[in-house]
Amino acid sequence: MVYEYKSPVNGTNRKHPLGRHGEVTVEQAKTMAKASAGEVAMGNDPQEKKHERRREIQKQRQNTLLAFLEGEYRTVTPKASADAAEKSIKKYFAKWLNKPLVNITAFDMTKWLNNYPGAPSGGNRIMNDLRGLLTKAVAAGYLEKTPMSEVKRLREDKNKKIKYLTREYEQRLMAGLDEYDEYRRKLDKQTEGKYADLLRPLIMVAVNTGMRKGELLNLKVNDIDFASGVITVVGMGEHSDDYQTRKTRTKSLQTRYIPMNDTSAAVLNDWLHQTGHTELVFPNTAGRRACEKFIDRRWYWAREAAGLTGKIDFHGLRHTFGTRLAELRVDLVTIQELMGHESLDVTAKYLHTSPERKHLAISALTGY
Repeated sequence: MVYEYKSPVNGTNRKHPLGRHGEVTVEQAKTMAKASAGEVAMGNDPQEKKHERRREIQKQRQNTLLAFLEGEYRTVTPKASADAAEKSIKKYFAKWLNKPLVNITAFDMTKWLNNYPGAPSGGNRIMNDLRGLLTKAVAAGYLEKTPMSEVKRLREDKNKKIKYLTREYEQRLMAGLDEYDEYRRKLDKQTEGKYADLLRPLIMVAVNTGMRKGELLNLKVNDIDFASGVITVVGMGEHSDDYQTRKTRTKSLQTRYIPMNDTSAAVLNDWLHQTGHTELVFPNTAGRRACEKFIDRRWYWAREAAGLTGKIDFHGLRHTFGTRLAELRVDLVTIQELMGHESLDVTAKYLHTSPERKHLAISALTGY
């Protein structure tokens, strides 16, 4: 059964199939023909709409997870974030890469989360990469809605103890750095200068500013204002090369300002005076941005010499900063601003790290 009409779009005579004889009754065909006539009267072409639906279905079938990940997703995502997300998604969701986006379901993701072998926080963090991609797929028109709205995050232990430098660990680390410095001086045949290389000043600045490893490696000399005693941790400047290449210098993309204490100011002043650096504060031996492996090899050596392998990682130096501020009873909003957290929930974990803080609180009850 066919409805014949003149297209209001291009004026051609067209035929719009209503269904096969025997599968569609005459009454049903009449109803559909009236509906199609109504479409034509409103200036729509029923057959063209049918073709549009088919093209949309074909488009959705062709838009696989991999195609979107390597294509349009990158046009609306900062390069550093896109690189990290692509690496994670390709590693953990390899079986889904050739799936159309519309075929990735909430059931698939819930099943993946429930079978994740590591810590719940790790599974949630990995799933966040996929969450962000699917949200952008909705914005691009490839999905009507994200299935993530039906996926429940794994429950995490928010009071889990984080690793940081206790005073004992700090003494051991300084002793390990002494051994490391002696080793570097012999290796590089260096006899002058307060610092054997960048590791000790890098560690000391990390502990006293709470800056992330990547932020320290991106830190430039002109980000340090010794006159005002403030370090500017740049997010992504509007007129800088970083902005043009979509490279970010902070995790949150937000610029923040960290006052220097006497220790961090002295260390930075001595280090820059010793090296004469004018661009990056902590570059590699070629003067370019140091990669993380460049730092990790040196950090591993010093940490092993200190007997702290497995007890502290480099990010633990940032945790040390947050924990010590909490021990000094600095308010959470100030800690949040100094560390660049987007949520107070993240900052609040530093209230749970120090046994000394809890002992002081309980001791204050004496006599009641």
